[in-house]
Amino acid sequence: MKISTAFYYCFFGFCSFVLNAQNLTKQFKPKNYKEQIVKSYYLFQKNEDERLLDSVLRFIKLNEFVIKEDTINSKIYYLKGISNLFMKRYEKADSFFSKSFDLAEKTNDLLLKGTIYNSRGVSISMGKKNYIKAEELYNKAIVNYKKIDELPQQIDSYYNLTINARKRKNWKKSIEYAQICLKLIDKNKDRIGVISRLYYFIADNNFELNKNEEAIKNLKIAEKNTSANYSYVNGLINETYAKVYESNKDFVSAIERYKKANIYLREDNEKNEGKLSKSFIKQLDLESKLNLEKEAIINTQSKQLYLSFSVIFIFLLFTIVLYLLIKRNKKQNNRIKELNSDLQRLILTLKENNQHLIDRKKEIENLLKLNEQATFSRVLKINTYNDAIRKISDDIEKFSENDSSASSYLITVNKKLLTLISEEELWQDFKIQFEKIRPNFFTKLKEHTPSLSINDLKHCTYIISNLKSKEVAQLINVSPRSVETTRYRIKKKMGLDKEDNIYDLLSSL
Repeated sequence: MKISTAFYYCFFGFCSFVLNAQNLTKQFKPKNYKEQIVKSYYLFQKNEDERLLDSVLRFIKLNEFVIKEDTINSKIYYLKGISNLFMKRYEKADSFFSKSFDLAEKTNDLLLKGTIYNSRGVSISMGKKNYIKAEELYNKAIVNYKKIDELPQQIDSYYNLTINARKRKNWKKSIEYAQICLKLIDKNKDRIGVISRLYYFIADNNFELNKNEEAIKNLKIAEKNTSANYSYVNGLINETYAKVYESNKDFVSAIERYKKANIYLREDNEKNEGKLSKSFIKQLDLESKLNLEKEAIINTQSKQLYLSFSVIFIFLLFTIVLYLLIKRNKKQNNRIKELNSDLQRLILTLKENNQHLIDRKKEIENLLKLNEQATFSRVLKINTYNDAIRKISDDIEKFSENDSSASSYLITVNKKLLTLISEEELWQDFKIQFEKIRPNFFTKLKEHTPSLSINDLKHCTYIISNLKSKEVAQLINVSPRSVETTRYRIKKKMGLDKEDNIYDLLSSL
């Protein structure tokens, strides 16, 4: 061996020796780590706090404990499964749950077995959409919970059964599970946060069963138990209210509830955007911490290099030992590479989750847009009903004037028809909904042609909506010729010639 080669090995080996000594110090394992893992498991079962889950899994991964007890290893596998469930990696989550259950069977830990059944039901329901299998697992979880009188976990499983039945469109079964869940909450107040959702589920299920009175009754209870800050549930409640009112032909109340639902959905979307921003910030903080740790390692290694020069000649006779230390250091480097690979996979997972949030945001925006368009369509239809009522009223009035023998009953009917007409309110709703699709349309139109009447403005919306004369005539119950005459009069007010296209002018506004 050449002197220069021996010098290199001695120098690098000494550095490796120092590094390994320091690593052993850093990896000191706390004496009560088993108690910490078990305590974290039970705390998570009570609070379901993701931060606690991240903390205990990081603690286990960094220290690489050697654990022989089946009951503790089972809990570790379960927590890893939950972590993957939160990240929507359902197959991997189910794999960890299976490993956890095999070990839990040996210890006969009923609480653990119940939580595994319940969590497997969630992963199979969300991943494979196998709702029948999921229902079977939830019921097995409940059997285990009842043996140890574990009420909070029973509530969780019945809540999952409620949702599972809704996904299978088994509305009656969903109501039964929700009612059982509410009875259990009366005995144990740990899960009062889900009361509003349960009453919402009962209400929506009753609506699907055409029991509108029961639906309204439960919606009121759900509304009473829902905080004003809980935008998502408030949105769902108002949406079901709107569907019930619409089913009862109370279109005005339905429109008001759809408006409220839209407001709450927007608030929930803004909250989701906030969560998305926090996720990005968390990722940046993680990268920053890793960079700081790398810099600290580099600084430490530089100091060790200087120290090695002072003792290099002492270790010349121990080249063989140093060579072995080099091999050991290579193993450490391989371990670091593995950790870096894990980190890169974690970053990719975070990016995928962030992309999912962005896609979800777009989906919510599209739903809001469709909801607004549907609301506009309903207002337009109600507006046409108003015009039709006015036309019938005019016909009755003409008949009464031409025929003195007209009964007082016709006059009374005419008065009642006139009470149904609320031109100003319907026109304002119509303007609001239309301008959600075409902002400032009426303002620009009035600036261009101030002499346009309300009826003219309505006909302009028919034109810009690409409705033909015959379609408009059927819609407002007049003759096509009358529609053509109105359009011709509007063109004259706008200063257009006969051959000019009024649609092109309106589209440019």
